Amino acid sequence: MSQHEFDTILQKYLAGTCTPAEEKIILEWYDTFINQSETPLSSHEKLVLEQKIWSRIEENTISDRPVIRINRSWSSAVAAACIIAIVVLGGYWYLREDKIPGDLAFDNITVPGDYKTAYNKSDVATSITLSDGSRIELQPQSALYFPVRFTGTTRDVYLTGDAFFQVAHDTSKHFIVHTDEGLVTEVLGTSFYILHDKVTNKVEVSVVTGKISVYEQKEKGDEKRTIENRIVLTPNQKVSYKQLNNQFITSLVEEPKPLEQRTGGDNLQSFVFDDAPLLTVLKIVETTYGITIHTEDQKLNSCHFTGDLTRQSLYDKLDIICKSLQTSYEIKGTTIYVRGKGCN
Repeated sequence: MSQHEFDTILQKYLAGTCTPAEEKIILEWYDTFINQSETPLSSHEKLVLEQKIWSRIEENTISDRPVIRINRSWSSAVAAACIIAIVVLGGYWYLREDKIPGDLAFDNITVPGDYKTAYNKSDVATSITLSDGSRIELQPQSALYFPVRFTGTTRDVYLTGDAFFQVAHDTSKHFIVHTDEGLVTEVLGTSFYILHDKVTNKVEVSVVTGKISVYEQKEKGDEKRTIENRIVLTPNQKVSYKQLNNQFITSLVEEPKPLEQRTGGDNLQSFVFDDAPLLTVLKIVETTYGITIHTEDQKLNSCHFTGDLTRQSLYDKLDIICKSLQTSYEIKGTTIYVRGKGCN
């Protein structure tokens, strides 16, 4: 049934001209979306909605017959069915549109009712500081749901859209970010990005500092699923998640940064080499960026490299090394593999 068809039946219901079959459609729809809904309405919301709804009905109902007002008391079952049906159809979102748009609301996860909502309507990132001192850089057209104060055994927040998290360290309470796609990111204290790609329906989590754990939303009675699908990420690593097939794909970030630089340090490793063994060169690169590098052939151990790689990015460093030694490298997941025939 289309929205227009439903609206027509609803208008007939309000006017008292619908058939028994049409009345059944309204009441069944009410039972499905209200009685089974996990989104409660407060008395104040009901009162405000009732006033707005009746005003809208009087303005928009096109009928030769006068609109018959059913008893507007919320204690009346028929009136409740009528008004709450309209609430779910549009009135409730009418109240919420000043907070966040519908496409940023959670459909698959229930956000605690006492959580606050921060919605970034602007075209620039906005900063939010939580009660534990954690800071979130909320990107445009994104929303964060969070408590006034963390009181439980964990620090749970809910994100729709994109954000950069700088989590205050607290070993007694894990910080957990939920997304509507069923992805959970859990940390003690670190910094990371969570980005949504609406075109491919993909969520991406990348680590800047520290270590994070990423897994699917735990289902009731399914404790093993969380453990088996848990991905641990360290700096310069990321994971992409697709809800459609519950697929995790780990990889390196587009522009890996030295670990010291990520943490604000200035004691960067020297990248000036004079006839240095390849394994020594790669070990320094590996340690500097926190990325595992493997050589696939022992013959590469006899190769030596001379050059200054101080100003180059990670991938430019690898390009120069491999070109000078007639080798190549390949990224598989979060590991870099160097291959070649070796040197005489």
